Amino acid sequence: MNSEQYFRHKVKDYYKLNGRKFFWRQKKLTPFQVMITEFFLKKTKAETVDKYVFRFLKEFPNSKRILQCKNSILLKKVQPLGLGRQRTTALKKATSYLKNHLGNRFPSNIEDISKIPYAGLYTANATMCFGFNKRSPILDVNTSRIISRYFSIRNNLDLRDNAKLQDKAKELLPRHGFKEYNLGLLDLGAAICKSKPVCCKCTLMTKCSYYLNRNNQRLHRAGPVNN
Repeated sequence: MNSEQYFRHKVKDYYKLNGRKFFWRQKKLTPFQVMITEFFLKKTKAETVDKYVFRFLKEFPNSKRILQCKNSILLKKVQPLGLGRQRTTALKKATSYLKNHLGNRFPSNIEDISKIPYAGLYTANATMCFGFNKRSPILDVNTSRIISRYFSIRNNLDLRDNAKLQDKAKELLPRHGFKEYNLGLLDLGAAICKSKPVCCKCTLMTKCSYYLNRNNQRLHRAGPVNN
């Protein structure tokens, strides 16, 4: 098993054993609802969104319902998540765009989804994967950190400018079980491969360039062992 195969296998295994059980992972959502959930997950802990998103999607299952809602009422609805005015603006601009440019038809390709206000490439990829069941890499701050550390790839602050990291993310995406793989990456980044990683608990440890290099540096600093 080569390094890439090992990576895919271990990430999917991690999800099977440790995957988080959020509402949006256990229910069948429309692509529009996936996008709205991703809007809420920005700058907000997933556990917080999990307590809230079911009620919101039940009341606002589609773009028309959001457009019909007064801004003041919508603001109160999203206030529990924080950033209420920003989220209200995002929801209104995104749904207005769907109405005015697409006749309330939700697009089914990455390019058009990424043009929706406040969506962007990450949300477009997530919507393709979890809403349309299409093979799309999920590359955010957490998942890019795992891939860059494991394969020793320089991680630029703006992921859109890092062609090598983007290409590696696409290359790694499995043909089958890509949803579980993407979710495993997200969970591994949230719990283990953080800014200050917990390498001793990581399923990727034995082949991770970051861990192996750091371990070698520690041994070098420690000097030779005297018998």
